[in-house]
Amino acid sequence: MSAVAVAIGGAALVGAIGSNMAANTQAGGQVKAANTQLGMFNTINAQEQPFIQAGYGATSQLNSMLAPGGQLNRSFSPQDFLNNLDPGYQFQLQTGGQALRNADTPGIGALSGPALKDLMSFNQNMAATGYQNAFNRFQTQNNAIFSRLSGIAGLGQNAATQVGTSGTQLGTGIAQSQAGAAASTAGGIVGGTNAIGQSGVPLAYLLSGQGQTPSYLNTPTIDSSAFSAGAGAGA
Repeated sequence: MSAVAVAIGGAALVGAIGSNMAANTQAGGQVKAANTQLGMFNTINAQEQPFIQAGYGATSQLNSMLAPGGQLNRSFSPQDFLNNLDPGYQFQLQTGGQALRNADTPGIGALSGPALKDLMSFNQNMAATGYQNAFNRFQTQNNAIFSRLSGIAGLGQNAATQVGTSGTQLGTGIAQSQAGAAASTAGGIVGGTNAIGQSGVPLAYLLSGQGQTPSYLNTPTIDSSAFSAGAGAGA
């Protein structure tokens, strides 16, 4: 093969190498962009984890309390009545009853039928009022517990939503960067192949070392790790 052909072929090979180097540089930038977006997602996910984990805990506790027989899903019981009585209930009952007996004693006698009837009515009214007040306190306490846990569960839900939204957005960017990197690499391979093919010099001859290529056209050894698969090995 003539020196001119070798020179043309050497130039084509240099062009092929240059095409692949440019494509690899572009692909490397796109891969870096994908990694940057992945790092951003990991950072966002890590920052939201405390809220997500707290939300999981609150939701689990709510599920337990709202299950049949749970604290937030049962009827008001006599024990709840006793537990939620006004601390001054017994004092009011005793002092009110004593005041009623004192008032009845001079006129009708403390042990008379009308006096006992007055005392019974007073006790019933106190019990009804005490029961209603205890029930209201029971409901208020349960509503407060539910509200606090629901608020924490809501924080967890919002945090999970933020992670999901970020994952969708950044995941789309990562996929686009990866697709771009693959396209750049493929473009480099096609460009390099076309450069050699259009030279009219067999690639096998150029890579065999048999051609007497002038020193100024000597091509560097191709690093296979930086050269796309299928583009050829170094001379």
